[in-house]
Amino acid sequence: MRKINSVFLAALVMVSSAFGDGDAATISPWPAPGVPYLDHAIAAIPAEIETYMKATHVPGVAIAVVHGGKVVYAQGFGVANMDTGAKVDADTVFQLASISKALSSTVISTQVTAGKAGWNTKIKDALSWFALATGTGGDWVSGEVTLGDMYSHRSGLPDHGGDDLEGLGYDRQTILERLRYLPLTPFRASYAYTNYGIMAAAQAVSHRAGKDWALLARDALYAPLGMARTTSSYQEFLALPNRASGHSPIDDKLDGAWRVTPVPFDSDRATAAGGSTSSANDLAKWMAMLLADGKTPSGQQLIAPAVLNDSISAHNVLPLSDDAGAAANNNFYGYGFSAGQTSNGLKYAGHNGALGQGFSTNFQVVPALDLGIVVLTNGFPLGLPETVVSEFIDLAQFGVVKADYWEVNSKMFRGAIKAAFGSSSVSGNPPAGARPAQPLAWYAGTYRNDYLGEAQVTVSGDALQLHMGPAGGGKNWSLTHWDGDTFKLLLGTDDARATAVSAVRFDLSGPKATLWLEYYDGTSKGRGTLSRAAWPARRRRTA
Repeated sequence: MRKINSVFLAALVMVSSAFGDGDAATISPWPAPGVPYLDHAIAAIPAEIETYMKATHVPGVAIAVVHGGKVVYAQGFGVANMDTGAKVDADTVFQLASISKALSSTVISTQVTAGKAGWNTKIKDALSWFALATGTGGDWVSGEVTLGDMYSHRSGLPDHGGDDLEGLGYDRQTILERLRYLPLTPFRASYAYTNYGIMAAAQAVSHRAGKDWALLARDALYAPLGMARTTSSYQEFLALPNRASGHSPIDDKLDGAWRVTPVPFDSDRATAAGGSTSSANDLAKWMAMLLADGKTPSGQQLIAPAVLNDSISAHNVLPLSDDAGAAANNNFYGYGFSAGQTSNGLKYAGHNGALGQGFSTNFQVVPALDLGIVVLTNGFPLGLPETVVSEFIDLAQFGVVKADYWEVNSKMFRGAIKAAFGSSSVSGNPPAGARPAQPLAWYAGTYRNDYLGEAQVTVSGDALQLHMGPAGGGKNWSLTHWDGDTFKLLLGTDDARATAVSAVRFDLSGPKATLWLEYYDGTSKGRGTLSRAAWPARRRRTA
């Protein structure tokens, strides 16, 4: 949107922080050795937040900055809930989404420090039932894949493998067991972001510790750091006062009105990957520990320096991006942390989080500067926290912003949203001269495959109904005829009002009828065809 230079900084310093609508900001009164423009960067924050809140319509933001082992800035902006008008402050609790990966990595690092686990610990040593792609090379991979492989996204599992099963309502155990039906890319020679790969590793650690993951996280990390408003339990999050509600667009337009997400996303199934909740003040305590080589304020060595450094160092290379620019291609992944270099070559670690139900988050620590920043928002992910974090790090070091981060981030998020919801062979209107469907009863039946499970197709009036997911739960949709044996499915979501369009194609010509789901064939990398167990009593009419 704009770049900031040193001349404009003078104006930013004069901007009132009243826009925050929260607790008064705390700003360090002492100089910042090694970070020459820290005070200027802090003074710029309120105007930065105001600019991007107006650009994105995000209702609320909380931010904290850590330097020299202290919180040098903490502030809330806007509202935690548009309906109630409750204000955001630095103690307001947000759903963190994928910042949870970095938090859970430090939980595991406490166990590595204590000698109870190692990043080279094999998952199968703890979870004997765990397997990957049996019969396609996965037999060997299943026995070799480690905690570190999963936390660096190099297991070979496909991108976001298992997330589609979560959306259908399956429980954690079922999802983890069905990962074995997904195809693998080369083991330890590829990168694909997988929430349930992370969760498999975390469950292996919690199983060895004899505790549920949420309890282990509390005992090993949150309690020692005094993070009383941080939890990895969905029910505990719901019980917390002063928590933010998610907000999302009321329609597919991302520049219009927003609404409160009716029910917060239940993130317990993959809690180590995306289910932690916290406040800016609590995360400041965690960032201070990261910057203090694993020590708590009391001097306890919670994580050994070598173990911590290992977790925030590069263990995988992110794929090159054609549209993000050369600077964005110097990116790596550690163990649950994004890892890379600032524009002047300093090592950083961080992570963002994006939840379609209306939360977007980002943090970054730069150990050489002893500097960390976290930005939490309760709005649909459109690039606000990523932009504020990047601009702040530049301002603190150089006094100017080195790149148009808003242009890069907003383009990236809007492109990802369009790709997720705007592409289908049945988008738009049916073709001219569309062929009629066969009698609807001929399509009815129970279809299944090992990965997606069962899909029930029934007839209700003059329409086909599709149910997928576990018995007593799952999703129900009505299919609209498109052309011949092809139907159209709108995978509308009540939380974000976004709508994915999918073709549903039946093939009644073979010995067994099949059902092909375009959307799920994409998410499961070719596992979107389900077979009917038997022909119905009424056979397909031949031409």
